[in-house]
Amino acid sequence: MSSVYSSADGLTAEEVAQAWGARVAANRAQAERVREEGDGGDHYRAFASRFRADPHRTDDETLAALLHLAQPEDTWVDVGAGAGRFALPLALQVERVIAVEPSAGMRAELAAVQLEHGIANVAVRNQRWPSNDPDLSDIADVALISHVAYDIEPIAAFLDTLERAARRECVALLYDQSPGSLFWQLWPAVHGEAQALLPGGAEFVALLEARGALVAVQAVGSAGRQRFRFDDLESALSWAQRRLWLADDSPRLPALREALAALLIREDGE
Repeated sequence: MSSVYSSADGLTAEEVAQAWGARVAANRAQAERVREEGDGGDHYRAFASRFRADPHRTDDETLAALLHLAQPEDTWVDVGAGAGRFALPLALQVERVIAVEPSAGMRAELAAVQLEHGIANVAVRNQRWPSNDPDLSDIADVALISHVAYDIEPIAAFLDTLERAARRECVALLYDQSPGSLFWQLWPAVHGEAQALLPGGAEFVALLEARGALVAVQAVGSAGRQRFRFDDLESALSWAQRRLWLADDSPRLPALREALAALLIREDGE
């Protein structure tokens, strides 16, 4: 479904980054064209609560992989921390976590979970990356991003800021395909056109290699592929509606419902 750019293609790091940015720009332009209503500047506010997670959970393979990298005296910076899915459990194992999150809705959920569990060593920052702020240099031992790079157009500057912030290493959690692209099959039925897909994990690794980075790839969970699970069709419809930029009173909702019903797989007994 997506093209893979790599230094083996004879492209420079700058050219690979430009190709990444072009795909992000095309995806954004399409979204703005089909969008039926605005999001008030905070796309995640309406469903930020769905990103909450128990900081003490022990059944998360991805979290376990992160904790394996953590050292007790560490400071971590989680860029795009969301509702604290990883920032908060990491804080239970390291000295300090800096949670960077520009979404007010996400920050509110993070603060609620932080208060609920009495986790005091997380500093939350309302900040966007990339940034030229000199105070971001060497602020952490480890810099983490979790599913936030897909739609970053100035990806080279973003990575420059990330690398400048980390003293020891940078860690990125990405799916093979961007989460939004998992609804690509619905686009023709709803919008009458194919979705302009964002780059994903394969392109990200290729970009890092083109930049000369030393890259170690580890597959966790379902080998990098995301699956959505819903309690019922209505829950799935609500989620897909947001991903396809439809208003609550959209005349396209019946088409979405029909296409989604045909796509979902029932998992009886789970």
